[in-house]
Amino acid sequence: MNQELLYKYFKGTASIDEEKQILDWVEASDANREAFLKERMMFDISLFSEKQEAEEKKTARLIPMLRWTARIAAAVIVAVAGYFMTTDYLYSKDAQLQTITVPAGQRAQITLADGTRVWLNSKSTLTYAANFGRKERNVQLDGEAYFEVAKNKQIPFYVNTEMNKVRVVGTCFNVCAYNDSKEFETTLIEGIVDIYPSRSNQVITRLQKDEFFANYDGRYKKTVLPSYEYLRWKEGLYCFDDVPFSCIVDKLEKYYNVKITVNSAKLLNHGGFTGKFREQDGIEHILKTISKDHPFSYSINEAKDSIFIYEK
Repeated sequence: MNQELLYKYFKGTASIDEEKQILDWVEASDANREAFLKERMMFDISLFSEKQEAEEKKTARLIPMLRWTARIAAAVIVAVAGYFMTTDYLYSKDAQLQTITVPAGQRAQITLADGTRVWLNSKSTLTYAANFGRKERNVQLDGEAYFEVAKNKQIPFYVNTEMNKVRVVGTCFNVCAYNDSKEFETTLIEGIVDIYPSRSNQVITRLQKDEFFANYDGRYKKTVLPSYEYLRWKEGLYCFDDVPFSCIVDKLEKYYNVKITVNSAKLLNHGGFTGKFREQDGIEHILKTISKDHPFSYSINEAKDSIFIYEK
């Protein structure tokens, strides 16, 4: 793929036809997708270098995630309090916290002070101490995130959530744990992770490569992941494999920042929904496609921020 065209896409100046050309190329193979992400990383690094000269004492590199549509641009709210990551100051238990919040319908990528890369999904919040990486590497997650943790055998990396916590040294994994959902899911891509209850140091289980662990309101589930497709949310690709309609509704509300009301418990519990959609397809296209094979209809209000779903 032509680098000049890719940079037009990253800058948001590519035409609709050029965007389609790039997206088709990315989906054609894993090698293309890897090349795309490497080019994106280099582009973001160059942007950060320029911004660093103009801005003073930022606590984290906040990189807009892949720009799949003009409507959903990366607009991450960063609440920053405290000191610059590389400033020489003493470690303190009372260090001020840094909070990164991604609004509904958007995604973001950040790099922490230790080199760990984090992709944050829609409606997710990541919190960590201003002196992160000095003597501890702890983050608090409300939402979904994909981590590529920098190796450091002396300082383990902890992801703390409402229900469980994950301990790693250097590995790649996904965590989905929205507060108040009573659900916790971890998928290990590479390395080893240990899973604990949120307020205990007693290990529940250890995950090996390609294993999946879930805690659904106290009910544990562990299995081998058949596919990484559902983790492609960080690329703007939404994949569903034989899931109940309630899961579809929950995801679409987060991804598109809409309120969805379903008037039938039967519909919510209806299973067998499978499909793969691009973010740019839009929620109307997704619902229209699914409704061809399943018994529901829908209406969208004029402001397009509320959807009512009902049985046919």
